[in-house]
Amino acid sequence: MTHRTRLWLVALVVGGLLVALPGAAVAQTDTATSDTPSVSDEVSDLRRIKHRALHAIDKRLHTIKRLANRVEDSGTVTDAHAETLLVDLRDAAEGLGELARKIKAAETIEELRELVPLIATDFRIYQVVKPKVVEVLASDRVVAATVRLTELGDKLEMLLERAANAGYDVTRPKIVLERMRLNVAAAAELAGPVADMVIDLQPEDWPDPAKALLREGRARIDKSVDQLHHAKYRAKKIMRWLRNLADPPVDLSELD
Repeated sequence: MTHRTRLWLVALVVGGLLVALPGAAVAQTDTATSDTPSVSDEVSDLRRIKHRALHAIDKRLHTIKRLANRVEDSGTVTDAHAETLLVDLRDAAEGLGELARKIKAAETIEELRELVPLIATDFRIYQVVKPKVVEVLASDRVVAATVRLTELGDKLEMLLERAANAGYDVTRPKIVLERMRLNVAAAAELAGPVADMVIDLQPEDWPDPAKALLREGRARIDKSVDQLHHAKYRAKKIMRWLRNLADPPVDLSELD
């Protein structure tokens, strides 16, 4: 291995570029004494590459732990989705742990050249695993919010009927309520399918179809959140109208 090749390999790993290196680059040799690295240089490079690689694995393991905590702490994720996500996270952690052991045991830079790129290519923590978990949790969270808003809409409708029976003109708040229901339905339609759309994605699905599906999932979640915001705004508008009645014919505690 030439001095230039050795430094290039170290720079790639130290710089965080976990990519496969061309075989020809490592195969090149130079017999000039001044260009031949010493054994101590090789050992130093080996340690440096291992350190950077293990640090990259450690970062991913911490990410996996944070994601697992988010799944376990979620109050809206379904049991089935939680189980699937936690199994995937456990498998990724175990796989990275095994890869770390192989990297620690490696005795040559050539071995590391084969092992280090696997940190990215075999696990895709940041391209697939993390966004998948985030989108599944968001999907279930939006769906749970639409259920609560649907229940709130039913309650508001009942209160408006009482107000109408008491002689109040409820035409405008009923229009607002109808628009609120449309927002809730749109949010459910947008976010509902996302969890099942992305939950089975695996590292080997990158880039196709994972990249496109995750992008679509993110867009659907963002749009659904906008719909929720509109729905909540309209619900509050109706509640203000009810509270501002001169002689409320409803029990306002029912709005809390």
